[in-house]
Amino acid sequence: MTMQRMDLRIGGMEGKDDVRLLRGVMEVLPGIEAYDVLPNKIRLTYDPSKTGAADIFAAIAEAGEGYDVELD
Repeated sequence: MTMQRMDLRIGGMEGKDDVRLLRGVMEVLPGIEAYDVLPNKIRLTYDPSKTGAADIFAAIAEAGEGYDVELD
């Protein structure tokens, strides 16, 4: 099983509350092996047999109003 790495730009992050919220999302998503939530960015490593890019994008978009998620 090969882990995948993804860097995402997150538009609409405005502060520590957003960072905390998105850390919580990464904690509960299946297959997320490692992550780093930075201002306006998330770097993560995931198991594609447990979750996919579409699931990750959807979870982030649903977590907060107005997040714009795109590959970095």
